Amino acid sequence: MMATKLSNALVAPAKVANILDWRKSVGVVMGLDITRERIGVAVSEHPEQRFGHKSIPLHSMSLHQEKEGVQGKKSQVNIDLISELEAVVRQHRVCAFVVNWPVHEGRMGEQCGKVLQVLDSIMDQSNCVVTRKRPFTLWCNDKNASLAQLPPDEWGRAPVFARSPEYSPGMKFSSKTVIREEESAISSVEAANVLDEWVKNHWEIDNRMGLATAPKKTKSDTFFFSTHSVDEYNSDNACLQAALL
Repeated sequence: MMATKLSNALVAPAKVANILDWRKSVGVVMGLDITRERIGVAVSEHPEQRFGHKSIPLHSMSLHQEKEGVQGKKSQVNIDLISELEAVVRQHRVCAFVVNWPVHEGRMGEQCGKVLQVLDSIMDQSNCVVTRKRPFTLWCNDKNASLAQLPPDEWGRAPVFARSPEYSPGMKFSSKTVIREEESAISSVEAANVLDEWVKNHWEIDNRMGLATAPKKTKSDTFFFSTHSVDEYNSDNACLQAALL
């Protein structure tokens, strides 16, 4: 299977940490939280530049074309969003992206497919946002990552599929998966939370001295969507293909 543009730009979480470590005086990492209607956006400087401050949420962006009479392909994000992303990337000198990977109880579903669809559309329409030189990583929170890494039982079955779903406020449940529909401000706050957790997992931070050690390898580094799986998303038989969502 030939590699796609999307898989060529995907790296491990520790790789993004290394990139930021090399460019700590001039670059930032951008966090993205992609939901059904919006993209939450946040930025984070290197831990040594933050002096104890958390990631900064920015204005979230709408995925849909808001101009009357203007329609695009269903699988593509609107051109206004592309222009806005390009401007924010230039303004903040973004060197890489940490994208929220919305696994629910260890399971990938429609929302994960939505994330890949949006990233794929952004790369199709712009060579100034996500690229091989400005890569992205997929990051899920510690709870969901730990569920996904549970060892199989004695019959080789994944234990996550035997779990009863945990219902939470603000969630919509269907036979497919869990869908989050965030308000404008909330999606960017979630993007900032994802960045803060990623930073916490990759640096030992001394806020009193304003120092951060070199990126460290964590257990979470073993959990990210593989490039092979991203290539399968673009294949005709992909279970996460946008046309099936």
